[in-house]
Formats: sequence, structure tokens, C-alpha cells
Amino acid sequence: MAEPQEQAQEQQEQESALLSEATPLTNTAPQQQEQFEEFGNARLVGDLMRANQNLRFISVDESCLRNRDGTDAILFFNACCPSTSLERLELRFGNMYSELTNAAPWIPIFGTFTALKELVISGGHCHLEPHRLNILNRCPNVERVQLDSMEGGLALFSSALALGVSCHQLSHLELKGPYGGEDEDIGFLLATANSQWKELLLPDMNGFGPKAFAALMNNVRTRLEVLKVEGWGRLQGEDFMDLICSAPHLRRLEGPADGKVRMDTIEFVMWAYSTFHQHTHGKDRSWALGPSMEFLQIWIDDVPRPDVACRRNGDPIVRDPEVPEGEGDEHFRYDVQRWVYTQLGRLTGLQELILGVKELDHKEFVERGIDHLIHDPVALEKALYDDGVPTFIYRSLEFSLESGLDMLAGMKELKFLDVKSTAHRIGVAELDWMHINWPKLKTIRGLESMREWTRDTEAGLAVKTAIGAWMAAHPSGIGCSYSSTKDA
Repeated sequence: MAEPQEQAQEQQEQESALLSEATPLTNTAPQQQEQFEEFGNARLVGDLMRANQNLRFISVDESCLRNRDGTDAILFFNACCPSTSLERLELRFGNMYSELTNAAPWIPIFGTFTALKELVISGGHCHLEPHRLNILNRCPNVERVQLDSMEGGLALFSSALALGVSCHQLSHLELKGPYGGEDEDIGFLLATANSQWKELLLPDMNGFGPKAFAALMNNVRTRLEVLKVEGWGRLQGEDFMDLICSAPHLRRLEGPADGKVRMDTIEFVMWAYSTFHQHTHGKDRSWALGPSMEFLQIWIDDVPRPDVACRRNGDPIVRDPEVPEGEGDEHFRYDVQRWVYTQLGRLTGLQELILGVKELDHKEFVERGIDHLIHDPVALEKALYDDGVPTFIYRSLEFSLESGLDMLAGMKELKFLDVKSTAHRIGVAELDWMHINWPKLKTIRGLESMREWTRDTEAGLAVKTAIGAWMAAHPSGIGCSYSSTKDA
């Protein structure tokens, strides 16, 4: 075994050789052209970095990480990269398979990136071997990492492995792009920071399953504050309840945005009656979410609603035999809702509450040949319902005073409420209540409704007219903090 002094001398010789190779050539045009023809972008980028040691942001793609003959230039790039001022580094590897020759081994550290806080790694597909991320050895202070278009399990595994070995200050992770990897790969990535994630932004993932969820729950219980998931893969309602009953530090829980929902997208759902039944039969389902919560997006379904007689297309609602919601059964209708309001009422710092249905990706309509129905909501809903895709929540919260809306009087910070495509019963009496009790409420998405879903079209039109008049009298906003002379 070599002595420490010999090892140090050998490392110094390696670094000296690489850095001398990186010394910029003279800046005459013919020599630069000759250099490009031999080495490609890798040598030019190396020269630029060596000549500009105060760079704060560097973004390179695969052409800068290979020589023209196909050999790997990642070692050369590593040697040239400035270490003192760099704050953000983007490495965009190629997505097409192309075998690398003369691959570099795992190499010694050339100096720590003391200022580097943000790292972006994208692409890689099936040739992003772990050695190509040896530069992460120099990134112990990185806090935010973005992984983009990780289409293969090897690319995600290599990134997670390198991050786990080298970057011990990680707190923010964003995984972008469609990801079709396996449950264990996602779980391995989420376990990278040893349960230290504060913010997780994840795409629609068909493979998200029990292993990924177990890794996520380790973070949920410790210090996770922001969680955005555009699709939950194979998870069920029980998993979602376990999460919100175990997340004391969560500030934002966000799902997919409009236009990003696919037919197979699994959203964060609370099945109200079954959860209420569990809670009243010995299983504590009280939410751990509290006053620190600022943003909540959740699909609340399964509320007993005997008042909802039909769908928007006029067909009778098919009753779930496990949910006691027969005609006149007001007991469960209000007990379940008031229990849900009790949980929501804990969120006294909440600013945005999103309960409405998000709009589907337009490509879904084209693929199913129903894009011609987009401007006919009743026909579109029926066509999608036949395909097993609900676009309206009939067993939703009413948000009526009769159902217990007054239990939410403590939510003084609420600015935005989304009840689009839900069978709510917000009328003028509820708006008057909100005006006083939710002083910062600016707007309600999905407020106006003809209530076709109750067969009371005429009465629904009267409600819509009254709401329109109320809103016209409060042009600045719903809450009393937006009051104007006209309001008075």
C-alpha cells in the first residue's frame, strides 16, 4: 500500500497534468478552429472556464462533455470548472444511446465548490454511468437539485447514488418530466437525503408505489414542508390519509395543474364517509396538518349527498351501497361533512383551498376521438364518464351554512377557494357569511352554477342570478377587506 506522502504526490501529478492540458491556447482564429476540429466543444468550454474563474452559472450539454472522437471529456470538464464562485451548475446529458469510449475512472476531488447551492442534471437515459457524475464529489454544499427527463432507471439510480454519497446538505428536490421508472428507483431517490427533504416536487409517476411511499413518509414525519405530486401512481386513499395524519410541518400540498391531468392520473383523494367511519370506530384519522398550512389541494369525495338526484346529463346517480345516503337520510349527510370541516378548521393559516376538478390534458380528448365535444360540457362529461373518468364531484362538500360552514370561521387568511365542478350549495347567505368571516377572500372559482345536478334547473337559475347580483355589488372581492363605497 502506498504511503500517504506518495499518494498525495501522485494526486498532485494527476491534477497538474490535467490542468496543464487545460491551459488555453493562443486566441488566434486558425488555432481555435484547429482546436475545435480536434476536441470539439469540450476544449472550447474548458478554455472559457479557465479564462473566467468568476463564473456563477454554467450550463453544458452532451456536446461539451465529449471529444469529437467520442471519448469522454467529463474528467477534463471537471478539472477546468471554477470552484470558488460557481452558484448553479447544469449538466445536460444526451438521451440517445451512444457508447462512450475511454471512460474516465472515479477521480480525486479538485477543490470544493464552496458557493454551489443549485444543481441540475438532465437526460442520460441508459448511458449515464455513475463515474460521469464524479464532479458531485466537489458539491458538498448543494441544497437544491433538479433531475429532468430521467427516462431510464440507470440514469435515476446513478444520480441518486452520486447525490447520496457526496451531497449532504440536500433539502429541495424537483423531479421533472414524464417518468416511467420503477417503484424501487423512486424510493431510492427519495431516501437519498436521509429524511432531510424540506421540499419535494414530483411528476406524474405510474410506478409510484409502496417503496416510494415508505421513503416519502420518512420525510413527511420529520421536516417536509412542501409536497407537489402531479400523479400518485399506484397509491390508494388509505395512503393519502396516512400522509396527512403524519405531516405536522407541511405548508403546501399540491397536485396536478389544469391541462396536466391524464386519464390514468391518480390525484390526492379523501374518501370522506369511509374515513369518517374509521375515525368513529377506533382508528384515529385526525389530521396532523395545522396552522402552518398555506395551500391545500385535495379531492374530497364520498360525502353522503341524498340531495344530489342526478348527474349533469340527467341520468340518476348510482348509489354506493356502502354509503348510507338514501333519500331523507340527513344524519350522515351532515355528520360526515361536519367531521371534515373539523379537520379543515385546524388550518387557520390556509390561504388557498383547492377542491375543484382539474381540467384534462387536451391530448386525451384527441386520442379518444371526443375533442369535438369540448364545447358541450354535458356530452363531454357523459363520454368521459363512460370511460371511467369523473369530471364532476357529486358527493362533495356543500359549503352551505346548513352543512356546517360556520365551523371554518377561524380561516381568516383564506384568499382563494376552488370548488369548480363540485356539487356545492354556496348561495347569497354563504357569501354574506364569507364576507364577514373570511375577510381576505378574493374570489371563488366555480361559484356560479345552474345546479343541473339536482333537477332544479329553475331554482338553480334563481340562485345563479342572485349570486351574480351579489358579486356585482362586491366588485373588488368577496371578503370585507375588499369593501368599497359600492359595497356599503
